[in-house]
Amino acid sequence: MNKLTFTQGLIAALLIFTIFNPTTSGDILAFLAIVIIVLYKLFGDYALLALLLARPTMDYWRDYVIFSYNAIHINMNAAVSVLLLLWSIVFFYKHLSEFKKVPLLAIWIAFILWCSASLFWSYDKMATITETLKGANLFALFGMSYILRQKHHEFFDKTFFWLFISAGILPFMAAIYQFISKTGMDIDGTPNRIYGTFAHPNILATFSLILFIFLFQKYHNYLQHATRLIKFKPNLFKESKGELYILAMIFLAIIIALTYTRIAWIGLTIFLLAIGLRYAREKTLIFTASILVLYGLFFPINYWMESNLNINLQQNHLIARLTSRNMEADSISWRADLFNKVIPLWTKHPLIGYGYGSFAKVWDDNKGVENIWDSTSEAHNDYLKVGFESGLVGLALYLGIFTNLIYHEIKFGQKNAWTNFVFIVSIFVYLTLSASDNMLHHTPVIWWWWAVWGYWSAKV
Repeated sequence: MNKLTFTQGLIAALLIFTIFNPTTSGDILAFLAIVIIVLYKLFGDYALLALLLARPTMDYWRDYVIFSYNAIHINMNAAVSVLLLLWSIVFFYKHLSEFKKVPLLAIWIAFILWCSASLFWSYDKMATITETLKGANLFALFGMSYILRQKHHEFFDKTFFWLFISAGILPFMAAIYQFISKTGMDIDGTPNRIYGTFAHPNILATFSLILFIFLFQKYHNYLQHATRLIKFKPNLFKESKGELYILAMIFLAIIIALTYTRIAWIGLTIFLLAIGLRYAREKTLIFTASILVLYGLFFPINYWMESNLNINLQQNHLIARLTSRNMEADSISWRADLFNKVIPLWTKHPLIGYGYGSFAKVWDDNKGVENIWDSTSEAHNDYLKVGFESGLVGLALYLGIFTNLIYHEIKFGQKNAWTNFVFIVSIFVYLTLSASDNMLHHTPVIWWWWAVWGYWSAKV
């Protein structure tokens, strides 16, 4: 009763604060605090997952400043990161015995501590604090998903599934509207790239990709379960819900295509190839060879059609994105140029870097006039970013996280008929995406990647 009275008093105090507080941002903070308190009282530990549910939709307002003091500006992203970190500390304290069993615990803590230590020599201290918080959030979500599934297996399975599905409703509705109304983003000559409620089409694409992989794993498990039951109850499955999984995955593949995000196309291709080679090797090899032949024939066929029929297939933006070679399409050349110019800067601080999160500031202050046009100032390569910011020490720790995760899953797979094959492939897909995109900046997406991995790591 005392706890309930204290909670009521806290909510009342926050409401009074909103009456006398003169700033809108302060009212927003107070309102968020009230919502969080109510959610926690209603759902306990599961209230943490409400942040996962809301995060994709919130990304649209990620840069909205809700608190400002002197040179310190706290936007929506930062506020949510701090909230998740504080909440996770309380969560892990309550489940201390389970926390000690979380996979990757030591290597993740070592990486976070090293990033935190880089604050002492950081070129951009505020960015170091912000990015270190983001890194801690990833482990927090991984660990909490792991613990919740270990403790509440069946209930958490259903909750997590519907949570992930629900998280995509608003982003996908917005994406469909953007496609129909042609209000998507026009980027580098490619019009109407859908982005949903995210800040960029790449984020919608990679979010759709992890959801596609997650649903495929569910579909695979469903098929195995249904096959076992049909042996004993032949009439049990008159209407297979497996068809719903297939339709959902087709929808997600279309969304990925309409974002025009090539790295997501590559990620989806790698995933499907890996799955195909495992479960239908011969058909996959024949299909892949056919696609390569058709791709090679496209250019002479298109040249003939353009010369004789005045029809250029590359006028279709989707086909152009796959086949055209121009300054924007040659993103590999652009990334190689950026890499070559950043390496000399990195060699000045090879072991400890410039401070975690400082890449944009260092590059802005040192890039030549030929790169002034690049307003993003991002590495577009997480390995380059982490190494440049935290040195070879930080890069080794970062890669150690994935090395340990892969090693752990391969050992499990060898003993359990590779039931975690989709999990393993998803790690390699993510590593591929990280080589050509700013995945560590795609907060709403990597939250879900690490939450899903924590969920899958709990072998129950």
